[in-house]
Amino acid sequence: MRVLANAVARFSVGRLSDNELILFDEAVEESWIIYPPRSRYDFLGDRRTSASTTVIEFHPWKPMAATVDHELNARDGCLTHGAACPSNAAIQAAVDLGFDPFR
Repeated sequence: MRVLANAVARFSVGRLSDNELILFDEAVEESWIIYPPRSRYDFLGDRRTSASTTVIEFHPWKPMAATVDHELNARDGCLTHGAACPSNAAIQAAVDLGFDPFR
């Protein structure tokens, strides 16, 4: 597991592939899974409003805690929260890592 050495060093990388980036925030026991538009997982079809949408899954590590999807696009950011989206730190960490979350 690699820890990011930058402004968002709170994350460590759990998995990095062309289909997804999984970031762990161990201090608060949660994960952020970034599925860019290029992801080809079948299960994403029902979770995207368009083929150009990035899905970010927020996953608390607590038992029975519900996951929350954030849909983003490069122009508008989070379609639900806008600029105040809690997934912004995960997006910034992805960019700092060289992972394009919008391609």
